[in-house]
Amino acid sequence: MKQLKILFLYVFFIIPLSAAACERTFSVASHDAFWPPYVVTVNGKLQGSEVEALNIIFEDSPFCFKVEMLPNSKRAFTEIRHGRIDLGWAGSYTKDRAQYVYFSDSYRDEVMRLYQNKNNPHNITNLADIFDQGLTIGANFGSYYGAEFERYKKTHPDQIEYTSATQKRFEMLVKQRLDFIIEDNLAGGFFVKSMPTIELLTAIPFINKNPVHLMLSKRNTREKDMLIINALIKSKKTQLDALFNN
Repeated sequence: MKQLKILFLYVFFIIPLSAAACERTFSVASHDAFWPPYVVTVNGKLQGSEVEALNIIFEDSPFCFKVEMLPNSKRAFTEIRHGRIDLGWAGSYTKDRAQYVYFSDSYRDEVMRLYQNKNNPHNITNLADIFDQGLTIGANFGSYYGAEFERYKKTHPDQIEYTSATQKRFEMLVKQRLDFIIEDNLAGGFFVKSMPTIELLTAIPFINKNPVHLMLSKRNTREKDMLIINALIKSKKTQLDALFNN
């Protein structure tokens, strides 16, 4: 495998394959520099399984990528919609997003779970209990948590606290400023290990479970690019499964 150097340059994390090898360098949106195991910054270098997935997919391809840090995922989707960013990772399919992005084939599954503070337990068995009891829940800007949660975003907006950083949501849960937070199962597992007062709420198996995709802006990418990426994802399936299953 070719070695990829990760350099921090102003607001960009640049990840070149080599100048000669790239027909196209995609700008990729990331809103969180500490979202383990998917995105982490170690000694100024951006690493993690989402970064490694792009390394795997784009290896020996006509594409390279650079990761651009944005304030939150809502801003990332805005930039992709308007073509100022080429590509987003870990995207759940929605009809609204499909109006302005091409969705690649799925490269991993995402399971969103609910977490609470052991010192602040509540008797709930579903999302309705949370909102009916007037409890609060932390979520990420712009993330998709399924059709049911989308309804509560409209009917109970005052009970949802949005933040852009995963670690901040868990810290708010530790301080009991929130009753619950929703987080990806693997990322949540990391914080549970490092924050002893936090636990996974097992009464609810998951809030949302679905495959996730790369999203290519229709403003400045071609359907042909998406088809090439789909072929790459298919050819690297064994490597991608091993990456995310581990």
